[in-house]
Amino acid sequence: MAPVAIGIPSGVWMDPQGDLLLHYSRSRCEVYFGCWNEDQSPADYICKLVFEHAWAARGFSLEFSPYQIKEHNGGCVYAVQDSEWLEEETQRRLMYYSRWKTWDQRIYTHYFIPGHDNYYDIIASSFAEEIIPKSEAGDLVFLIDEY
Repeated sequence: MAPVAIGIPSGVWMDPQGDLLLHYSRSRCEVYFGCWNEDQSPADYICKLVFEHAWAARGFSLEFSPYQIKEHNGGCVYAVQDSEWLEEETQRRLMYYSRWKTWDQRIYTHYFIPGHDNYYDIIASSFAEEIIPKSEAGDLVFLIDEY
């Protein structure tokens, strides 16, 4: 049976046919996407998810979720329960940094962010949503204007 992913309530409605963009480096992890208005029209803003203390990320170009989605809640981010990937990466980190849990007391979560034809998995301690108006989206405006 597939791992269970629980929806996290969100203040935005992700464009269900839009693209996702991941920016991941040593010091930052952000996911960007277009949004819809309540009438299902494209919104004039994008959403930026900022993941705190992210130390692992992976992406796949697949339109099907590897997780059993529970409690959709209209959100765009899910927490994967009893994640094997989180456990594997925690063990890998312990192998190289045997004392990391003594100096890092954070609780980490395996987050799942599904797009239309791709998705990302991220291990982080938390995340926050930010709204970026179209006028400030710069090169990311394509996430609004892709249709």
